[in-house]
Amino acid sequence: MPSGFEVLGHNRALQLHWARRFGAYAIDAVVALMPTWLVLALLGAASDVVLLGVASGVVFVLYGTAAEALLGKTLGKYVFDLEVRPVRGALTVGKAAARNAPKFFWYLFPLLDAILGLLGEGDPRQRFSDRAVGTTVVWREAPPAPAPPEARASRQS
Repeated sequence: MPSGFEVLGHNRALQLHWARRFGAYAIDAVVALMPTWLVLALLGAASDVVLLGVASGVVFVLYGTAAEALLGKTLGKYVFDLEVRPVRGALTVGKAAARNAPKFFWYLFPLLDAILGLLGEGDPRQRFSDRAVGTTVVWREAPPAPAPPEARASRQS
C-alpha cells in the first residue's frame, strides 16, 4: 500500500483536503492564541515566552477538545466545511483530547503529526494521532446549488 505522500503528489482531492486542514488550523491558531496573548498582555506577562508557550498550548488543546467533542468541529473546520468523525465507536471527549494533544506544542507537533500520518500506510487523510485514536477529518462538500429560476422555467416548457 502506498504512503500518503505518494498519493498526495497526484491526487487533487487529497491536496485540497490537506489545504483545507491547514487553513482550518491557521484559523484555530488565531482563535486560540490571540485571546491567550491578550489576557497575558493585560496581566503584564506577555513577554514571558515560557508562560505564553504553556498557556497557549493549554488553551489550544482545551479549545479543540471542547469544540470537537461537542460539535465535531472547531471554528476553523466550520469555515472550511470539515468535520471530525470517529472511524470506530463514538467521538468521545477522550478521543477529542487525544487527537488534540499535539496542539499543546502548537508550533511543532501538529506538523510532525501530519508528516507521520502521511508517511504511514492507511487513510492518507489521517494524521498519526487520528489513526491512533480512530478518528478522521472529512470534507463535507456542499450540495450543488439549485438552478436559477430561468433555467428551471426553460426545462419545464
